[in-house]
Amino acid sequence: MNISMTGAVTLAIGSLALLMMLDRAGGFRPAREAPAATASSTAAPPAARGGPLAKGAIPKALPPDAKHQDTIDSLPAGKGQEETFYLCAACHGTALIKAQGMTRDMWDSTFQLMVERHAMANPDPDDRALILDYLATNFPPRRRGRDNPFLK
Repeated sequence: MNISMTGAVTLAIGSLALLMMLDRAGGFRPAREAPAATASSTAAPPAARGGPLAKGAIPKALPPDAKHQDTIDSLPAGKGQEETFYLCAACHGTALIKAQGMTRDMWDSTFQLMVERHAMANPDPDDRALILDYLATNFPPRRRGRDNPFLK
């Protein structure tokens, strides 16, 4: 039997592709059992970061386990600075906020994601609007590129 190098490589690639398709279909993996309910999955959802908050309340201090040294002056002055600092900095430093540049709608989506996925405290609608206005005003979308000198 005489197999050329091209034929051998083609056969090897075809065999590998067949194995990958079977593996993708689950042919080589054992059946998975449904995970057993644990005590944590049946317990109440975790409290908001920074400890239990009254509904709609914004914390007035950072939690004792805050991992950064930021102060309220880390954010630009303006209406909503304090509320934004204490709500956001309870979980992360202000550098993360400053690195963003988003529209108000994008800030709102990010805000909602943190409430739903990361158990961030959900302030009342007025405070939320205040914080979103502050973020959109002080951290708007960034411009890309420079001005076109030929359009002047």
